[in-house]
Amino acid sequence: MNRFPPLYHAHHASYTDDLAFYLELARQYGHPIVELGCGTGRVLHVLQNAGYYIVGLDSEIEMLRFLRRRGPARVFCADMTSLALAPVFRLALLPCNTYSTFASQQRLALLSRVWRCLQSGGAFALSFPNPALLQSLPAQVEAELEEIVLHPETIYPVQIFTSWQRDQDWLSVTWAYDHLFPDGNVERVEYRQMYSLEAVSQFFIEIEQSGFHLQATYGNFDKKPLQRFSPNVIVVAEKIGG
Repeated sequence: MNRFPPLYHAHHASYTDDLAFYLELARQYGHPIVELGCGTGRVLHVLQNAGYYIVGLDSEIEMLRFLRRRGPARVFCADMTSLALAPVFRLALLPCNTYSTFASQQRLALLSRVWRCLQSGGAFALSFPNPALLQSLPAQVEAELEEIVLHPETIYPVQIFTSWQRDQDWLSVTWAYDHLFPDGNVERVEYRQMYSLEAVSQFFIEIEQSGFHLQATYGNFDKKPLQRFSPNVIVVAEKIGG
């Protein structure tokens, strides 16, 4: 059994800063909605419970199994860079800082697939950590305790340690999850993710060249303007033509 999905869920379940933003987009563009990289359903279940018809996909089947244990959902396992869906969706979402984990060619493939699955006038909303801010961080940080959460299945504490290394092109972040048991045993699971440090302008060029119009860009989910060291890059891009 894959031990990672419940740990990932425990780590991220309390994050709610983006939920009002995605609910507002759903009200603006309508449904059906597709969420790419839906993980354990943090965003998907909120939109579904609000009455929107939403379909989720993720490349990790164990994440989807955990999601389904938490509640019913329309989900399927697929690689978002090669999915083939009919152009029926009003809104496509890629939350949770996933977009900049792809290299440029993967992003272009993803943009092509998303463009095809949207109705004309539909929107693609995505977020990723601001590369300029990531570049300002120290080149290397040893593991530091980020927070302590409760495991959703055992209710035992989980200590989460974060470390990273940065080179010219990528920031590699490692999360170590230490699941603490009453008998003193510790189960450690590590997860590593890489974030592109390319200029924000390059991301925008790719989006526009793929047939999207940059309808809005923000620096956080309160819709503050995107500035040099904003924490996030948030994009709402509309499909042009059919």
